[in-house]
Amino acid sequence: MKKMQIDTIAFLLIISILGIANFAVINKPEVSELENRALKKKPDFTLAALADGSFFTDYNEYYNDTFIFRDNILQLSSNIQQSMFFSGSDVKIIVSDKSKEYNTAPDNQNTDESSNNQKNPESTNEGINIEEPQESPQPIPTQKQYNESDGVGYWLVIDGKAVELFKFNKESFNYYADVLNEYYARLGNKMPIYSLIAPTNSEFVQLRQYKGITDSQNNAIGYLSTKFTNGITAVNAYDILNEHKDEYIYFRSDHHWTALGAYYAYRAFMETKGEEPVPLENYEEVKIDNFLGSTYAKTRDKSIEKNPDTIYAYKPFVKYKYEMHHYNECDEAEIIDMKYADTKLDKYLVFLSSGDSTWAVISTDNKNGKKLLVIKDSYGNSFVPFLLPHYEEIYVIDPRFYDFNTIGMDVIDFIHNKGINELLFVNYMENVNYKEYMHSLDNLMGQD
Repeated sequence: MKKMQIDTIAFLLIISILGIANFAVINKPEVSELENRALKKKPDFTLAALADGSFFTDYNEYYNDTFIFRDNILQLSSNIQQSMFFSGSDVKIIVSDKSKEYNTAPDNQNTDESSNNQKNPESTNEGINIEEPQESPQPIPTQKQYNESDGVGYWLVIDGKAVELFKFNKESFNYYADVLNEYYARLGNKMPIYSLIAPTNSEFVQLRQYKGITDSQNNAIGYLSTKFTNGITAVNAYDILNEHKDEYIYFRSDHHWTALGAYYAYRAFMETKGEEPVPLENYEEVKIDNFLGSTYAKTRDKSIEKNPDTIYAYKPFVKYKYEMHHYNECDEAEIIDMKYADTKLDKYLVFLSSGDSTWAVISTDNKNGKKLLVIKDSYGNSFVPFLLPHYEEIYVIDPRFYDFNTIGMDVIDFIHNKGINELLFVNYMENVNYKEYMHSLDNLMGQD
């Protein structure tokens, strides 16, 4: 009994010391390198926030995010969890709570529908370890550089790589088709609209006995193409990626495709349009070693850490000016921005300088009158650079960052205002499955 009292006193003493030390630290961290995300900022005190209770909620999140030694504690917890896995298993499942990952989701809304609908790998496969959900990346303000984590649902970590599992959600795919059909109607049923869906790496990895826990993305893409109106063209990137599945087209430590994978998708887009793609050898290749991306930041898995990726980027040979508009500010940037090459976890930001602007425009020397708007998620960042030889102007919008109050017009008006004559959607498979992302895509049109 006395020992229990001593343990309790010691525990309370340690907690008290850490709590006091935490309040004493003035310069709180703003970014967690371990989780590769921005941390919650200290909320401003207002009577309105006090009345509706949001001040206490926001302050609690701020306190938890900036607690002293937080990253060290998380790393220790991860190491303990991994050391407790059964030695006979080389596979585990990482569960991701996507409801916290996008800035479009209301704070009080549970949007984790597709992950709730996932098959239960634990009940169908022996020898797979299930790891409890870890804290997911919070949305990062658009004025800050970021490396988004688009991950949704379940990840299978196997052979030093993370494979994102897919569960077909018919309702979500119907919604995606309805949104694009509405774009076509709002644009007068005459503007060429293209839809390119990027599969995740699980479609091209040999999962052996575990393949039954993920649905066919090829079938899902085929289903989606039947739901488009006649004015929308589905770009089949799946076939060409499948032809090159033994090449380095997806990262091991990150959920994105590599620039090589993006290049093959670009080829599919050009061939769909009846145009000649530019050979890859026409580009200057740059190499960036020791890349540990979003999947590693999410899982902190040791087998992934020991197997880092290499980024190969391809510099445009066309003269261009790339302008990124953040709210009311405009900055020129590089298409392949090597200032991120030496960062720890943010190396993927070399593509489009992170692509997190309110909107952006690339002006080239091609005086052909062709103006394209690309509405994309982060998969589009490594895809867009290959479009420069074909267009006079390329506009780029990520629906999570487009701000009506700043721009003063919805995207339909934006298209008319800029004289855009083609529209391309580039989104990866799980964002089609993610209703909150699709809400942001839908909301770009404003009210009819």
